[in-house]
Amino acid sequence: MKDNNDFKYVIQDTGHIFFGKELTYAEMMDRDDVPFKFQAITGSYFSKDTDLSNRIVDHLMKITKEEFSYRIYEQLKLQVRFFYKEEKIGLFGKKKIRWIHKTLKMQEFLQNYKEMVEREEATIEDISISKLGLMTISI
Repeated sequence: MKDNNDFKYVIQDTGHIFFGKELTYAEMMDRDDVPFKFQAITGSYFSKDTDLSNRIVDHLMKITKEEFSYRIYEQLKLQVRFFYKEEKIGLFGKKKIRWIHKTLKMQEFLQNYKEMVEREEATIEDISISKLGLMTISI
């Protein structure tokens, strides 16, 4: 799935900005639909912790609590939307496969589900940040 443009998107609603899982920081810097303030934060702060050619998802999977980027993402109220498969045994012993979709705050995702993604048992759909959180950060 390299160079898959279907997962390179920026969508905004009234409260959040959603970034597709395949977007790199460099691509975000070139897009007009990414808020300027987020581009400024990326150029000023995220570029110190990671290479801008990395995807936002890759950065998230390697981030540690000691990095300044982690604290910025906490202020931006970053959420991760992901899904995974769960097998359940039904009433008569028949196996059923359910797809579980979850949206969690960054801290909870990193504590409880990061390993599932690393083992490829779960897949990240997209990342979102709060518009209010973005508004409160001063550069």
